[in-house]
Amino acid sequence: MAPAPPPVSGQPDTLPWTRNGLHECFGALRYGRLLEFLMYDVRRTMTMKGKNAVFFHPRVERWLRRRLAQDDVAHVVNMPSNPPAWSAGKWMEWYPDVLGPDRQLTTAIKKPYWQSGWMAQHDRLMRAISARRRGAALVVGGDLHATAAGTIERSGSIDLRRNPVHVVLSGTLGSKGAGFPSGLRATPPRPTSHLDLREEIPPLEENGFMVADVTPDKITLRFFRWNDRTQPEEAIDGLQPFRTIELEPA
Repeated sequence: MAPAPPPVSGQPDTLPWTRNGLHECFGALRYGRLLEFLMYDVRRTMTMKGKNAVFFHPRVERWLRRRLAQDDVAHVVNMPSNPPAWSAGKWMEWYPDVLGPDRQLTTAIKKPYWQSGWMAQHDRLMRAISARRRGAALVVGGDLHATAAGTIERSGSIDLRRNPVHVVLSGTLGSKGAGFPSGLRATPPRPTSHLDLREEIPPLEENGFMVADVTPDKITLRFFRWNDRTQPEEAIDGLQPFRTIELEPA
């Protein structure tokens, strides 16, 4: 069988975990010249090499940075499996924050097995997203099991204020009880000390969701709240957004 052609122009067929031209962990979804989603697993190719460690393979990083540098599509939205900006103190996160004895996140205690190279790769990615001059600088994730929105203005020593990176936790309709960070980790998601993060929606441990409307000039995000502990499923049909955020190119 001949390998299938890459589904999106510029997506290499040599990424890890590829079979017959299909990528198991990394891929893109394109809507004409309007929008491209870059979707990538940050743990399948993770390494444990200290300052040289990575979450995703260097070939994947080169592909992401190359797509972010192109201007053949209006918006390029990153969708990593592990979202940036917030932490719940877990070890396989971008950041060194860990839950201290006072139940607060801290970096004063060394996080077991955490690798500084993960955060270095994070900073390279944030720089590349901010450097793009076309479209909204947006990252959407969901693995922290919450609804949230914020703007990253600094990542480590990198000043992003010229074109801040907008980060969204898109919500989690299926989580309940111990599935929320406070249930399992005994802490809600909190901003990491590695960033200057302006929170527009602090993390909500509810079953909400986000809807994005995309035009060439902007991305409009509408956030909806729903809670399975206090509301029936029938209420979802009549929900109105509790917050609307419009993202325009810098």
